[in-house]
Amino acid sequence: MNRFLGIDLSEGIQRRHLIAYFIAAFVSSSYAGALAILQPGLLQVMNIAPADQAMLTGYLSAMQEIILIVLMGVMGALADRFGRKPVYVFGLLATAVGFTLYPHASSVTELVVYRIIVALGSAAMIGMMVTVIADYSRDSTRGKANGLQGLIATLGAFLPPLLGALPKVFVDQGFDELAAQHMTFACAGALGVIGAIVAAFGLAPHVVGTASATRESIVYMLREGAKASRNAGIALSYGAAFISRGDLAVTGAFMSLWLVQFGTGVMGLEPSEAMFQLAVPRVMAVVGGALVGSLLMGYISDKVTRVTAVAMAAGLAAVVYLAIFFVDDPTAPWVMALLGVMGVAEISAFVSSQALVGERAPAARRGAIIGLFGVSGAIGILIGTAGGGWLFANIGPSAPFVLFGVLNGVVFIWALVVRSRSG
Repeated sequence: MNRFLGIDLSEGIQRRHLIAYFIAAFVSSSYAGALAILQPGLLQVMNIAPADQAMLTGYLSAMQEIILIVLMGVMGALADRFGRKPVYVFGLLATAVGFTLYPHASSVTELVVYRIIVALGSAAMIGMMVTVIADYSRDSTRGKANGLQGLIATLGAFLPPLLGALPKVFVDQGFDELAAQHMTFACAGALGVIGAIVAAFGLAPHVVGTASATRESIVYMLREGAKASRNAGIALSYGAAFISRGDLAVTGAFMSLWLVQFGTGVMGLEPSEAMFQLAVPRVMAVVGGALVGSLLMGYISDKVTRVTAVAMAAGLAAVVYLAIFFVDDPTAPWVMALLGVMGVAEISAFVSSQALVGERAPAARRGAIIGLFGVSGAIGILIGTAGGGWLFANIGPSAPFVLFGVLNGVVFIWALVVRSRSG
C-alpha cells in the first residue's frame, strides 16, 4: 500500500498524482472568492451606477449558483464516463477563459455571457475537486485526506485578497484603471491555465467509468445517482453539504457587512477604517479557526464513524451560529473567540460531509453522486446568500446566522437518527 502525507493512496495512485491534485485544488479554491473581491472595482470602472451595482452583483451571483445547481450533476456523470482528468482540465480552462474575458465586457450583457463561462468551468472544477480526493484515498484515511483538502482550500482563500491589491499596483506603475483591471483579471486567468497544465500532466491517467457506464446515457446516470440517496448515509451527506456550504456563504457574505455597518453607523469610522480595523481581524479569526479545524476534523473523521463526525460538526455549528443571536456588539472581545470557533465549525462540516459521501458513494457512480452532493451545496449557498440577505435587511444582522444554526441543528438530529439505525 502506498502512503503519503498520512494518506493511504488508492491502487494505482502515486505521490505525484496527489501533489498535482493539491495544486489544482489550491487554484480551484482560490477562484471561489475571487470575483467577490475583483468585481466591485470592475463595475466602478465600467461606470455602472452604485444602485445598479448591488442589484447586478446579486443577479450574477444567483445566476452562477443556478447554473451550478443545473450542471454539477451532469459534470459528475461525464466524469464517470470519460474520467476525472478531462473534466477537471476543462473546468480549470473554462474558468480561466471566463476570468480573462470578464474585464473586457463593454455591457451588462457581455458580463452575463462571461459569467456563464465562469459558471460552466466552476461546475466542472468544484465537482472534480471533491471527487478526485475521494478517488485517490482509501477509506482508512479518507478523513485525513479531506482534512488536508480543506486546509488547501483555506489557504487558497488567501489568494483573492492578493489579486484584489493588484489594480492599485498596476495604477501606481502608470497604467490607467481599465488596463489595470485587464491585467489583474489576466493574472487570475493565468492561475487557471497553470492549474489545468498541472492537472493534465499530473493527475492519474485512468478512466474511472466502467464499461457499462460508457454505454449509459447521461440522464440514466443522473437518475441512478439520485437513487443513491436511498442510502441513509448518502442522503445525510447531501444535507450536510447544504448546511456546510450555506455556513460558509453566510459568514462570508454577512459578517464583514455587519462589522462595516456597525463601524460606520455606531463608531463613526470611515468605511475603509471599519474594514481594516474591524472586519479584517475578525475574518482572519474565522480563517485561523478553519486552518485548525480542517486538520482536527480530518483526524477525528478517521477515528469515529463518518456519520458521528457529521453529527459532531453539525452540533458544534448549531451552537455557534445560534449564539450569534446574543451578539449586540460584533466588536466585543468574546465575539472574536466565537468567530474562531465558527471557523472550526464551518470547515468541520465541510470536511466531514465530504468524507461521508466519499465513503458511501460506489466508485462507478461516484462522479454523479458527488455532483449531486455539489448541487446540494450550491442550493445551500443560494439560500444562504439570497435568503440571508432578506433576513439581514428585514429582521436583523444575526438572523442569517440563526437560520443556519437551526438548520445545523436539524442535520445534527438527522445524523443521530442515522447513527442509531446503523447501530
